[in-house]
Amino acid sequence: MSVFPKPAELFGTHYGFIVTGGAKTLPATATGHIFTVAGGRVLITSLTGIVTTATGATATTLSIGNTPTGGTAGTATLATATSITSLSVGANVSMPPLSSVGVAQALVVGAVGIAVPMDVGGLAIVPAGTIDVVTLTTDTGAITYSVTYVSYDAGATITAL
Repeated sequence: MSVFPKPAELFGTHYGFIVTGGAKTLPATATGHIFTVAGGRVLITSLTGIVTTATGATATTLSIGNTPTGGTAGTATLATATSITSLSVGANVSMPPLSSVGVAQALVVGAVGIAVPMDVGGLAIVPAGTIDVVTLTTDTGAITYSVTYVSYDAGATITAL
């Protein structure tokens, strides 16, 4: 019997639960919901995506946010808009670490074969609601998103939409 933990066990103890949804087409100059947060707040430890259908040559940007279900707060930005024009299948996107004062930074985009950093410094507490992506133009393409999280409130979960 091995006393060493399996890689998946190490990942889980460091990043928490992982949820991966199906490929989501880019929303057409709109907001698209990619995950639901239910039962309370969660601590996001990473949020990444991989391009599964190439994006078009139309100049477009993508940002990531959270829309809470309660209170009066509007959409909170988790990653500010970055160009995703002409990304090939296999390109990566990632929510970057928040700045030292909690301000969202630009979405990180990596070409095919380029590693996108997963920085635990990018922790974000997200309330119940939806995790969303926003585009400012209509373009083709699809991305499969994965999120890792730890329940901050007892029973809080994330599910893919």
